Amino acid sequence: MTDFSGLQQLTSLIRNIEAQMEGAKLMILTHEHREEIARHMVEGLVGPSREHKVRIETSSGEYMNQLAILEIGGNKYTFSKDHQGMFISEINYYTCRITPNSHGILVYHQDYPGVIHDVSRVLAENKINISSMNVSREQKGKSALLVSLTDEEIPQSLLSRLQQLPQVQQVLSLQ
Repeated sequence: MTDFSGLQQLTSLIRNIEAQMEGAKLMILTHEHREEIARHMVEGLVGPSREHKVRIETSSGEYMNQLAILEIGGNKYTFSKDHQGMFISEINYYTCRITPNSHGILVYHQDYPGVIHDVSRVLAENKINISSMNVSREQKGKSALLVSLTDEEIPQSLLSRLQQLPQVQQVLSLQ
């Protein structure tokens, strides 16, 4: 039997990122375990006992590894599963791999030489170890997303410092 509790942990990360939960739409992309997938994801978003207004839809299930898509706050999150487990595989069409119980940051920025170096330098100067890093962009010189997973939580003061870096548009904590 497949354990879908990782989806609950992943959607609780999104609850920390998204300021507004109104109008959330969840599309389940697989035929198997639809109810269980929906239950875990909704509990991650709103908690186990609270009422929710998450619109749940289903699809034909033609997506191999994709389980669900969550649209909330103007953003789109794709949830997938492979032999290693559950993960967020896309945020607004930017590819990534965010696993359950992750610590780290999302850095939206202009694709420009040195941005990744600057973010890594600030983390290293503060003894924050990067466990995984992924960068995805629209095209050269346009908007990009840096996902930096870390071994520990990143303090708020460091998030503010990262936000001040050149070319950085927005820094969001996964905590």
